[in-house]
Amino acid sequence: MQSSLLFAFVDPKDPFTAGEIAGEPSPGPLLSILSARAFTDAFLFHTPQTRENAEATLDEIAGRHPGCRVEVRPLPVSDPKDYSAIMGSLGRQVRGILAGHRGAELSVCVSSGTAEMRAAWFLLRAANVLPARLLQVGSPAAPLFGAAGVKEVSLEGGDWSVLRDLVMPIDYFTTSVPDGAAPLQSRIPDKRGDLERPLFSRVIPCAPPPAAAPEPEAAPHPELDAALSELSFHIHSPKMRLLAQRAAIVAECDEATLIHGETGTGKELVAKLVHRLSPRHTHKMVTVNCGAIPQELAESQLFGHVRGGFTGAVTDREGVFEAAHGSTLFLDEIGELTLACQAKILRAVQFGEFEKVGSAKTVRVNVRVIAATHRNLKKEIAKGAFRNDLYQRLNILGLEIPPLRERSGEIPELALAILKDINARRQQPRQISKEGLRRLELYEWPGNVRELDAALRRSVAFASGPVLRPEDILIDSSSPTTDPFRTLPEPGPGFSLEHFLDQARAHLILRALEKAGGNQTSAAAMLGISKQAVSRFIADNRR
Repeated sequence: MQSSLLFAFVDPKDPFTAGEIAGEPSPGPLLSILSARAFTDAFLFHTPQTRENAEATLDEIAGRHPGCRVEVRPLPVSDPKDYSAIMGSLGRQVRGILAGHRGAELSVCVSSGTAEMRAAWFLLRAANVLPARLLQVGSPAAPLFGAAGVKEVSLEGGDWSVLRDLVMPIDYFTTSVPDGAAPLQSRIPDKRGDLERPLFSRVIPCAPPPAAAPEPEAAPHPELDAALSELSFHIHSPKMRLLAQRAAIVAECDEATLIHGETGTGKELVAKLVHRLSPRHTHKMVTVNCGAIPQELAESQLFGHVRGGFTGAVTDREGVFEAAHGSTLFLDEIGELTLACQAKILRAVQFGEFEKVGSAKTVRVNVRVIAATHRNLKKEIAKGAFRNDLYQRLNILGLEIPPLRERSGEIPELALAILKDINARRQQPRQISKEGLRRLELYEWPGNVRELDAALRRSVAFASGPVLRPEDILIDSSSPTTDPFRTLPEPGPGFSLEHFLDQARAHLILRALEKAGGNQTSAAAMLGISKQAVSRFIADNRR
C-alpha cells in the first residue's frame, strides 16, 4: 500500500475554533483536512506558541483517525513571522523526512500557521523540494472549516522560477543531505541580473505525486473564488454557485449585461463580480442609481452637458458614460428611466457614442454597460414604458438572481457568514442558537439578503445576552409575507413562552412609541392598550 503523507503547521485554531452556533465548536484546519482526506502519516510542525495546540490536536487525531500515524515536530523558531528561520529549519526537516518515504503521495496544508509559514510551503513546492499537493481549507462557496471546505490549490501558469530565484537562498538546503541524493547546485547571477535560468540544476530525486483521478469541471474563471472572497460574496447553494459561474463566463465577454432580481438580492454585488473578473477590472467600476436621478436631470447626469445647454448649466459637465471610459458602467434600476434616456443609452451601448446635452459634437467612449432592474421588463415593454430594442440589446447576457425564499436551505449558512462579518467589527462577538437559526429559516424574507442582513445586525445590537435566541431575532413585521406566524420561534428545551411574550410586548411598545414620537397616548391607541400600561412599561424600564 502506498503511503500518503500530510505536512502541516499547527494553527492556533487547532484542534477546534469557536463557531457561530452556540455550543458547537468548528474543526480547525487540520481536523478539517483529515476528515476529507485519508493519510497514513501526518507530520505536524509547531512553534513554542502553538505547543499546547499541537498536543491537543495529537490527542484528537488519535481518537478520530487511529489509522494515521502522527509525528509532532517542534520548530525552534522564537518568532513565528521570522521567514528566514522558518525556511531554514523547515527545509532541513522536510528533506530528512522525505529521505525515509520515497515514492509516497505528498500533501501540504497551506491554511494553517502565519503568512510566512504558508509562504514556505508554496516555495518548497515551487522549487520541487516538496512536490506535494497543496490543500486549502475554506472558500467563499463553503464553510471556512470542515470537510466541505477542503480543496486543492493549483500553481499552474505562475512564473515560479523567478520567484524561486529571488527568495530561496541555497543555504537553506545545504545540510543533512540524505544518502543517494544529489546536492543542490546554485549559480551566482551575472552582472546583468539575469534571473531567467533556474536556480537549482539538480533537485532531490523524489517521485512526483501519482496521477490523480479526473477533477470535476473547473470554475469558468481561475480567480472566481478569490473574487468572491474579496467582495464578501457568500455562496451556500447550488443555485448561487451556478449564478457565480455564469457571471464568470459573462465577465470574459464584453457585451452589455442585464441583471434581474428582486430588491435586496444583491444585483450590485453580482455586477461587481462581473467587473472584477473582466479585463476591465484595473479601472474602477462607475455606479449610478437611475431611480434616484430626477427625470429632468437624467440625460445630463448620464451623458453630461455643455455650458448653456439648459437653464442653470453654468459650466461644462462630464456624464457617467464619459467617467466610465475604459471601464464598466453599472446602471442600477434602469427600468426607472424615461424612453428618451433609453434611446440615448441604446445608441451609447450599440455604437459607443452620444452627444452631451446642448451640444452637437459626438462623444465616443469605450464602456461596458451592466444594467439591473427589479421590474419585469417584458411587462414594461407591453405597457410601452420600456424600449424593446434596448431590452434585447442588454439581455444578450442576462443574469437572474433567485430570491432568498427559493433557496431557503442556504439561509442558516448565509446567516452565519453575515454574523461572522458582524462579529469581526465587535469587541464582544455574538453566537446564535439552533432555534434562532431555525426561526430565520422559516421566514420568507421578502426583502431578501438585505433584509436578513439588517435583521441580524438589529438583533445583535439589541440582544440581551451573548447568544441570539429565537425571541432575540428582531424581524421587521412591516415587511409583507404570506404567513406572519411563520416567524414564530420553535418551542423546545430552554424555550420560555412567558419570556418570549414579554420580549414581544416590549418591542411592540417601543416601536409604537417611536412611531408616535414619544406620545404615550398615541402609542397606546396604536396598540389597543391603556395609556397607564404604556406609562408602567416606561417606568419599569427606567429602574
